[in-house]
Amino acid sequence: MLDRYLALCLAHVRLANQARRGSMTKRTLTILLVLLLCPTVVFAQGLVRIASGYSAISGPHAVLWIGREAGLFEKNGLRAEVAYIRSGSTMAQALLAGELQIAQTGGPGVLAAAVGGADFVLVAVALNTTPIVLMGTVSRIEELKGKGVGVTRYGSNTDISARFALRKFGLQPDKDVALVQLEDYPGIMGGIASGRIAAGALADPFTDHAKKLGYKEIADVASLGLEFPFVTLTAKKSYLRDHPDMVQRFIRAYTEAIALYKNNRELAIKVTQKYTGIKDPAILASTVNFYAPKLARAPYPTVGGIRFVLDQIAAQNPKAKNASPEAFMDVTFVKQLEESGFIQGLYAGR
Repeated sequence: MLDRYLALCLAHVRLANQARRGSMTKRTLTILLVLLLCPTVVFAQGLVRIASGYSAISGPHAVLWIGREAGLFEKNGLRAEVAYIRSGSTMAQALLAGELQIAQTGGPGVLAAAVGGADFVLVAVALNTTPIVLMGTVSRIEELKGKGVGVTRYGSNTDISARFALRKFGLQPDKDVALVQLEDYPGIMGGIASGRIAAGALADPFTDHAKKLGYKEIADVASLGLEFPFVTLTAKKSYLRDHPDMVQRFIRAYTEAIALYKNNRELAIKVTQKYTGIKDPAILASTVNFYAPKLARAPYPTVGGIRFVLDQIAAQNPKAKNASPEAFMDVTFVKQLEESGFIQGLYAGR
C-alpha cells in the first residue's frame, strides 16, 4: 500500500548516506553544491534564484511542491530550488549555514535553535496545529509506562507532540516512557512492527495505514486543537533585512499555493502522489481531505503557537520559559498580502 512511499523515503536516505561515504561522483556532488550553496544569482530568463527546502515527505509539505509544480514562484520572478533535507535539526543547520534562504520545516527545531542563539524567525505558518496521533500495540496511554515511543528526531514536531501527550496523562517522558529516535515516519512504522517500540507519533497518511494494520489509537493529539507551528516558513533575520522583496515574493507564491491546495483537490492529490509516491487513491484522498481545511488562508505565525512550543522546549532549555514569542516571528509579509486584498482575491466566490 505504502511500499512506493517507503521506497522513496529509503532512496532519500541512501542518497544522503552515499554523500556521507563519499561514493557519489564528483559531478553529482558539484551539481548538489551548485544547487544548495551558490548565492542568489540571476538566470538568463530573468528569474532570481532562491534556495529552499522541506524537512518531511508528508501531506502539508505539499504546499511547497504545489508552488513549484504550478509555476507560482516563476510567476513571482523567482527560480525556487526545492530540496528535501530530512529532519528539522538538519534543516536548521543548512539554514544557519546559509545553504538555504527559506525553509519549510517544523517550528520546534528552528525555535529550539533560535532560543540557543540562532538568527531565525518564522515568517509564515501554513499548518498551525499538530496532526499527530500516538498509534501502537497498547490500548491505553498508561500502558506505555516502561515502554518506548517512536519519534523522528528529538526536538522535532513528533517529539514535542509525543512529550505533550505523555505529560497530559501523567507520564514523564524519558523517565516513565523512553522516546526513541527513528528518523522518519517509515522508521517509526518499522519500529512498531519489529516490537522495538510500543507506539509511535504518526500523522496522515501513516495514521490511516497504522489503523489498517490493526494498530490502536492511543492518544489523538490532533483532536486537542492546539496552536502549534507544525509547518512553517523560516528564514534568518539577516536575510529578511537584506532581501525583503525576495521574501515577499516567495511568501506571495506560497500563499497562493495554499489556496490551490485548498481549492483544487485534483491538483493537490496529483502533486501529493508525485512527491510521495503514494498510489492508493483512498490514502491520497484521505490525506488531502485531512489537511486542506486545516491550512491557513492567511498563514500568520501566532503568539499562542510559538508560546506553546517554547513551553515544551523549556523542559530541555530553561531559557525558553521566559523568551518572548514575538522575538521569533515576523508577520510583516503575510500582513502586506492580507491588507492589499491579495489573499481575499484567492478565495473570491468561495
